[in-house]
Amino acid sequence: MICTRAYRNGDSPALAELWSRCLQARPSTRPLTAHEFDALVPGKLGFERQGLIVAEQGERLVGFTHAGFGPVDPNGPSHARDYRLGAVLVLVVDEAVAEPGVADALMSAAMSYLRERGAVVVYAGGQYPINPFYWGLYGGSELSGIVASDRPFLDAARAAGFEPVAESVVLEANLSGPEPRDPRMVLARRQYRVEIEPDAALPSWWDALALGLFRPTRFWLVDRASGAVPAQLWTWESLTELHAGHRRLTTGLIRLEVEPAYRRKGLARLLVSEAWKAARSQLSDLLAVQTSATNEPALALYRSMGFEEVTRAVVFRLPGR
Repeated sequence: MICTRAYRNGDSPALAELWSRCLQARPSTRPLTAHEFDALVPGKLGFERQGLIVAEQGERLVGFTHAGFGPVDPNGPSHARDYRLGAVLVLVVDEAVAEPGVADALMSAAMSYLRERGAVVVYAGGQYPINPFYWGLYGGSELSGIVASDRPFLDAARAAGFEPVAESVVLEANLSGPEPRDPRMVLARRQYRVEIEPDAALPSWWDALALGLFRPTRFWLVDRASGAVPAQLWTWESLTELHAGHRRLTTGLIRLEVEPAYRRKGLARLLVSEAWKAARSQLSDLLAVQTSATNEPALALYRSMGFEEVTRAVVFRLPGR
């Protein structure tokens, strides 16, 4: 018989083991230790125990899900959450031993929790800014939906009536390959000075909350003539799956921003090139990024620089009541 309940402090070793053994979605951090799970999920600010729901079959944990909420304003002065907007962030099930229906029971419990807390709009698969957890652990540099290979989560979302509303493309560049070069960068470097700040303050309190213990690096350009800052991005070092006997390190790329008046001048390419060099100097194996499937200019940029599509991630929404 299956029963669901809220997370308890002693559950972390079993949940980390479930994650490492049963989560087949790529990219995701595997193996995940109990210490890492503790630090990056229940140990983070804003964690609500009732939102992390486990499934027990007898005395054995056979699955879990985690539901959370977005902010009122990710860039605002208040750190308040918007409990009207909720999302089922992850769902992991041990299909080898679990009874049929465990994933559906977990999804139902997560939806009930969100409704009880006041959610009016409910998503399956988090996407900025409704993604308070699992950056770097699931789906690349930040949580951006349910990845295509995560069949149990996808099946449970569809069975519960969720409908797809957005799609992201997850890309990676192998840093062992040659650094991307572009003759146009010579002129750009003459016009703009590159600045790099390790352990930089993130652009919003929500980003800082989501990244938790990870320390970001900020890259930005300064117009040598005017002193303006036309473009910037942040990177952060995360973990990824075990590969060929060692755990590959990934540098996640987030918040690439170019002011409208400075677009189509190669500034995004210059910043990504600088991030590439810095990540390789820190012995990272991969550079990861994701962007909307409809953002053709960004996709063209990344692909031209050697990034390859790893997977796609879909955000689902429950139709209004």
